[in-house]
Amino acid sequence: MKTEIQAVLTKLGLVQPTLIQQETQKIISQGASCIALAKTGTGKTLAYGLPALERITVGQANQMVIIAPTTELAVQIRHALNPFIHAMQLTGITLVGAGNRKRQEDNLKKQHPEVVIATPGRFFDFFSSKRISVDQVKTLIIDEADDVLEFSKLDLLGSFGQNMAPDAQILLFGATESEITRQANELFGRNFDLVDVRAQQQTTIKDYFLQVDNAHKVDYVQRLLRLDHFKGILFFDSNQTMLRFAGILGHTKSKFGLLANEFSKQKRADALRDFKAGRTSLLLATDLAARGLDLAGVTYVINFDLPSEVNTYLHRAGRTGRMGAKGYVVTLGDDHDLRDLKKLLDGELEPVRVYFKAGYLSTEMPKRNPAPSAPQKPEPASKKKKKHKQRNKNKGYHPHYLKKKEQK
Repeated sequence: MKTEIQAVLTKLGLVQPTLIQQETQKIISQGASCIALAKTGTGKTLAYGLPALERITVGQANQMVIIAPTTELAVQIRHALNPFIHAMQLTGITLVGAGNRKRQEDNLKKQHPEVVIATPGRFFDFFSSKRISVDQVKTLIIDEADDVLEFSKLDLLGSFGQNMAPDAQILLFGATESEITRQANELFGRNFDLVDVRAQQQTTIKDYFLQVDNAHKVDYVQRLLRLDHFKGILFFDSNQTMLRFAGILGHTKSKFGLLANEFSKQKRADALRDFKAGRTSLLLATDLAARGLDLAGVTYVINFDLPSEVNTYLHRAGRTGRMGAKGYVVTLGDDHDLRDLKKLLDGELEPVRVYFKAGYLSTEMPKRNPAPSAPQKPEPASKKKKKHKQRNKNKGYHPHYLKKKEQK
């Protein structure tokens, strides 16, 4: 490993490589193409980023391209790799649909970056306008490969990969296997080495089920917020359901942020910044909006809606328990939902029923208080009427974007 990279790792306190970093370092350094599967939060960004950076020749533009499914993940990858890019005297830029296109085009023309991190749409925008050439790309990395390849620009990515030079490499990294990763050889027209360390990685996540009907989910979410050390993400299957729930929760005193695709980049950034700073302890999100985000200290992932696929469940769960920390996945629902969840997980994971206890969730069913042996006499009514002070109406907590909608 180059001394510049080693110095940054030491400064960041990253002394011991993770399992996926150990298993892929040699393969990537030798220039081979590979599919790498590892549980979320186990260091995949540095696993592909560091050995790929070591292969870069200073001054050759667009050598290393990293494709990420969302703007937030692309920015996150850039922040993670920036210290190493700067230490090696390289230049990196981010190309995302939410950013200013003219400014991004100027950066491509003037800075001649060796490292480009992009969302699929914006990458192929500049590729089609000939700002990026397929001949320039020596290493193509697709992060969250099961998502990027399955949901966007599949044909374009496959065609791009097939037209890359024979000695160029393609790296597919993800947490779950899919039909796309299984067909990678055919899709990209080259052979891939497979590195799958998921079975060897110990989990620190506990999977819980909290029984509740739809009418009381708001109350239960508020109770979850009061648990010790709560910092969580509440997942929904659709923006519509999430926004409807946010409107209800907004009439309470519970503070929260939203990650919705139709919101501006600035609003999503504000929500993430407040969450990271501890000004809010709850994020409401859909799967796509929160895909791949590395948010430190998330202790709870809550499933408001049951995911339709086991891979979606695993991706949601991966937002907590990162890098060996303790984490909890709590699915809300009734008996029917519990049966569906067990069928979905199919023995791969076993959700455990839990109940509220003072400050935490317990797997022990609370004991019911015995009924009183004799009816208690009601207290005599006072002759004088008590004067009640008029209480201020609880206007609750309304994120600014919900306020605007209500005023319309």
